[in-house]
Amino acid sequence: HGNALLSKFPIISCENHNISISGPERRGMLHCTLQPPNRKHPIHAVCVHLSLQESHRQQQLQRVSDLVNTFNPKDAVVVAGDFNDWRERAHDVLRSKADLHEVFVQSTGQALKTFPANMPLLTLDRIYVRNACVHTPIYLPRTPWNKLSDHAPLAADVSF
Repeated sequence: HGNALLSKFPIISCENHNISISGPERRGMLHCTLQPPNRKHPIHAVCVHLSLQESHRQQQLQRVSDLVNTFNPKDAVVVAGDFNDWRERAHDVLRSKADLHEVFVQSTGQALKTFPANMPLLTLDRIYVRNACVHTPIYLPRTPWNKLSDHAPLAADVSF
């Protein structure tokens, strides 16, 4: 479903969840459990690609929240990807249902515009965290990223 996760830490488990609702739009959620050295609790990393349709996105946000709520409350969580949420409705849902906070909103007060990559106008992509400290959202230069995807990349310095 277009999701991938690269990690410098060992990936101790992974599962790809089909979160497609109906019709031809295929959507997914990849959950990987990472175990950094010298850390008691794992880190849960979840990559998502949500629907273009608002009603489908709301159902998918509930599925993301349900998954996050199965994790140990002490575990760190990062949920990132293409939320297709130009109306910025995901923030309230994920905060109230899964205690997730968006890193750019937490640090600067607003989500970062990422689409289209050449001249970003919409805030479609996000990084949400739980049990993590956001030190700095990282603003990457436009090139060469705008040649690699139609979405501008997001990055953040996060500690657990």
